[in-house]
Amino acid sequence: MNPRPNHSVGLGGDGDEIAAIGEVEAEFGVTLDYADAHNWTTAGDVYAALRRALPPKEADKLDLWDRFADALCRETGVQPSSLTPESELLCEDGVWMHVANGSAILWSTVAAAALVAVGWLLLG
Repeated sequence: MNPRPNHSVGLGGDGDEIAAIGEVEAEFGVTLDYADAHNWTTAGDVYAALRRALPPKEADKLDLWDRFADALCRETGVQPSSLTPESELLCEDGVWMHVANGSAILWSTVAAAALVAVGWLLLG
């Protein structure tokens, strides 16, 4: 049993996940296979992709998870030691999801107002 808590990686889904994956690739000098990237929801999913990209000798190193977690968390500032393979990549209950939701509401309101204004100008 892993004594570390299962915290989110803290990515917001606003492009920081691309930077975080880039950090992992740079740390290990590999390019991950993105064929399954749409299914990556946990740190363990990305870790499995990393292990597949590494030569077998590198993939079996004892410090691999710690180096991976450190690289993955550089973008978010989350403590790498708090991650488990089950840790969610996106922070759905954190401030970034509230910012993203607020931004979506704002832009939806602006778009609706613009449509009303255009309609008013065309009819007036």
